[in-house]
Amino acid sequence: MNNKILCVDDEEMILKGFQLNLRKDFELHLASNGIEGLEVFDREGGFSVVLSDMRMPQMDGATMLGEIKKRDPEVVTVLLTGQTDFESAMSAVNSGSVFRMLSKPCPPEDLIKVLHASIEQNDLIRSKRILLDQTLRGAVDAIAESLSFAKPLFFGRAQRVRRLANELAEIMEIPNSWRVDVASVFSQIGYISLPNSVSEDVYHKRKLNTEVKEMVKQLPADTQKVVEKIPGLEDVCKILHKVDIQYRFEENDATGIRLLASVLRVALDFDYYEEIGHERTIILQTLKNRSNDYDPIVTDALQQLMDLVEQNFRLEEVLIKDLQKGMRLAEDLKVEGGFLVASQGADVDRQLLKVIRNYSSCYEKSPFPQKIQVKIPNESDFTKIA
Repeated sequence: MNNKILCVDDEEMILKGFQLNLRKDFELHLASNGIEGLEVFDREGGFSVVLSDMRMPQMDGATMLGEIKKRDPEVVTVLLTGQTDFESAMSAVNSGSVFRMLSKPCPPEDLIKVLHASIEQNDLIRSKRILLDQTLRGAVDAIAESLSFAKPLFFGRAQRVRRLANELAEIMEIPNSWRVDVASVFSQIGYISLPNSVSEDVYHKRKLNTEVKEMVKQLPADTQKVVEKIPGLEDVCKILHKVDIQYRFEENDATGIRLLASVLRVALDFDYYEEIGHERTIILQTLKNRSNDYDPIVTDALQQLMDLVEQNFRLEEVLIKDLQKGMRLAEDLKVEGGFLVASQGADVDRQLLKVIRNYSSCYEKSPFPQKIQVKIPNESDFTKIA
């Protein structure tokens, strides 16, 4: 277990008491006020618990702990308070930013017991998150793989949107960004129920008859019902619900759900406009100009990302047999007769290479074109992937 603890108090004697009573059991770091506490938290990092006095100059303990929870939602916080601060301290507890509240003066044995309980709570939170992350990613990858066989067009979109949303969330340093990773795949999973005869028309947003329009209109609700049944995906469900709500009608909060919904919306619309043939620079400028529809925080991150992509990839034409993991298709991959196997933008991964081998084994000669255009990462990145 991680026993790294930050203790914050503006009284020197209290800090000396912490050092005397806690250093044997914990990896102890000290700060003498709220501002210094934030500086130590940012500089040292990796804390499991932060203990703070309530009443301090410049920044009180509840405010500091609230800022720390924004930086690391998994850290466990404990507040020391006197009788005069009880009401404001209880407000911090009820808001969820404080795990435990202790009255001053607090006997060392009681404090040590609470800190051990806090460390166990932190370990539980992190273990649950790691398990959830690994389990969900495996499940989502399996779902995406099924989509690749049934609806390669929508799988390609899911793959591209997922990659773009993850990269945006990384640039923006949004905590628990796995939620938009999962939401990206589920944003396309409903299309698996579409009849093949109308899939391309729906994908390209062509004119549809009334019956198909109603079918498409119902897909988000059907997806929501599926996601609601999966424990741990409550936030993913909220992201999918909010993706069509304009960001300006809702405030960003500590959950990050509103911001992740804005990220997914930008990723979906960027992919659509690129798919119908618009230049990336024109799409980017269009999204930035429509600041009532797209969050400027997200479109600014998109601009940063586009600049990086231009530097890190090159366009080449390669033989089908020379496709390698880490490349991205720059055009649709089809077999003779026009059947789509993988759409433009799809990652060349183990699964796609397996599909190509399986198709090739069913024909006397390769059913694929001899060459295909791909985007290849620069040498250092490509070496890491390969």
